[in-house]
Amino acid sequence: MHEHNVGLHLKKISNLLERGKNHDLKLYGLTGTQMEVLEYLHDRPAGERTVTGIAAFFDVKHTSVLHVVKVLEKKQLISREEKQQGSRLRQIVLTQTGEGLMQEIDRCKSEAERVMLLGMTEEEQQTLLRLLERLYRNLKYGEARLEKRKESL
Repeated sequence: MHEHNVGLHLKKISNLLERGKNHDLKLYGLTGTQMEVLEYLHDRPAGERTVTGIAAFFDVKHTSVLHVVKVLEKKQLISREEKQQGSRLRQIVLTQTGEGLMQEIDRCKSEAERVMLLGMTEEEQQTLLRLLERLYRNLKYGEARLEKRKESL
């Protein structure tokens, strides 16, 4: 196998990151999907913190989100509150426990990033970021070209 295979290196990095993430989530009794919903709630303005908003963002069925929300409620990480008195629309908010967990998760992410960038100068870090962004744009461009080719067949 060719040692300079960019795809192979990206796959190995992805695998290591996924293993680390799964290890951390297991410590907190969470699944990847539950964590993604918590991050969504943590990062969004109040008006978007609804089951409908989550379903639209992740492009999944309302019922799938409802299941995750119920599990997170049971774990006391979120609660649902009426947006306006008498309204059927409920906003989902992180509980104090959920907020504390998100702070801990943010700490874990910062530590993982610190480890990834060990020994790199600030300039090397900036170069890496620019190259990763270019790689992503190139792949998106390639994906769009493939779609156009499929449409023309």
